[in-house]
Amino acid sequence: MIFTPLASSSAGNAYLVTDGESRILLECGIPFRRLQRILSFTAHELDGVLITHEHKDHSASVEKMLECGVPVYASPGTVRTLELDGVVPFLLSVGRNMGPPFRVGSFTVVPFRTFHDAAEPVGYLLRGRDGEQLVFATDTVGLNYTFRNVQIYALEANYQEERLALSTRIPPERIKRIRQTHMEIGRLCEYLARQDLTGCREIWLLHLSDSSSNEGYFVERVRQTVGPGVTVRAAPKAADEKGGKRRG
Repeated sequence: MIFTPLASSSAGNAYLVTDGESRILLECGIPFRRLQRILSFTAHELDGVLITHEHKDHSASVEKMLECGVPVYASPGTVRTLELDGVVPFLLSVGRNMGPPFRVGSFTVVPFRTFHDAAEPVGYLLRGRDGEQLVFATDTVGLNYTFRNVQIYALEANYQEERLALSTRIPPERIKRIRQTHMEIGRLCEYLARQDLTGCREIWLLHLSDSSSNEGYFVERVRQTVGPGVTVRAAPKAADEKGGKRRG
């Protein structure tokens, strides 16, 4: 399985994952034309798009994807909020934190609830045809799940509390929202320390704040938490137009 961040910031999010047979886009929150330029193939060759929630930096190009005939999947609450015909709601029963698995191409997808100020936000556990697994969760204040045999984690690492508290450019109301809806680096490290990382080879840090994060410090802190043998990278704010990656 290969996970490739295309864009990861409050300005827009998009991530490509492939298992050698199918290609899935996680989020499509950047302009469609730019997304087409970044991808080395046309959008209609995607097997599907998974959206975590309705905010525009994660869903801006949903309508264009539907026009291209690409299946788009989201939680029932997200589908209702988007108000777009054609988005497929997967089952997510009231009172249950994880939904039943469903198929997108060669992938098995298991949605799970996250914690954000959106209608019904989710993350995803993806299992490829080779049995490898990816856990993807962004825009969430925390996670309470235990996963096993995961090769790739791609998780929110938005801010550092010390930096956020000292910020003079962010209004108090926004600081309050950040603390209530996004994952702090210390909380992420606490979460990872509780996981069985046997078999894990990559951890991607997503959605770093422009003003309240430090990429080098975040990467090193996670490396110290998880120990040797796991590659830790920060997802780029945007890939270059040829599909390469900047930073990290």
